Amino acid sequence: MNPGSDDGTLIRNATREDYFAMTVPGMYQTETSDMFAVHEALTEALDAAPALIGSAVDSPDRVELIGSYYENVLEFLHVHHAGEDELIYPILEERCADDLAMLERVDAQHRLLDEPMDKARIAITSWRAAPSAEGGKKVVGLIGEIDETLRPHLGEEETMVLPIASAWISPEEWQQLPGHALQSFSTDKPWLALGLVRERLTPEQSDQMLAGMPPPLQALWTEQWEPAFTSFITEVRS
Repeated sequence: MNPGSDDGTLIRNATREDYFAMTVPGMYQTETSDMFAVHEALTEALDAAPALIGSAVDSPDRVELIGSYYENVLEFLHVHHAGEDELIYPILEERCADDLAMLERVDAQHRLLDEPMDKARIAITSWRAAPSAEGGKKVVGLIGEIDETLRPHLGEEETMVLPIASAWISPEEWQQLPGHALQSFSTDKPWLALGLVRERLTPEQSDQMLAGMPPPLQALWTEQWEPAFTSFITEVRS
């Protein structure tokens, strides 16, 4: 195909440079800054554990509320990394031979979180079943371990991987991440992850995210999930 021709798929009058920037791996200009909002949502939720869990020490109902919150935060972290493992790192490793060792190393950091996350899930379940100050302290400690392991990984991902992804992952490939996460969510509040991220997006990014959702998901978010998120997160933070 002649890059200068108009076959219905190109922007009319686009230059040859515009065409290649849009369609050739290594020359994409994919907007990947939404990943910063995901990372901020996760780290802020983890950082809040001592205060939120401490606020539940004398209330079984609040233990249930905060326990549910952190069960879903950990699932958010799990599906986020699972999406990267499936949709982002394999493509980058295939396309970016010069950066292969770094990409494999950063991706492998996901595995470092498996054990502390499993332990934290078990501790949260036990704390919800039998609320106690000691159980809450154990949950706080394990979430702290997750946070300590996660932050260096996120730092490397933001400074080293996202610039490469912007050039080598197409916008269409990048946009598969949110849907993959929602479809993979196995706990009861998939809207929590979406709400926490949307809080940290610019209005323009938030509008773009909503516009990019399939119409049924747009309606689900607007009519059911956003009100559920707002009610739940207000109670969590009260």
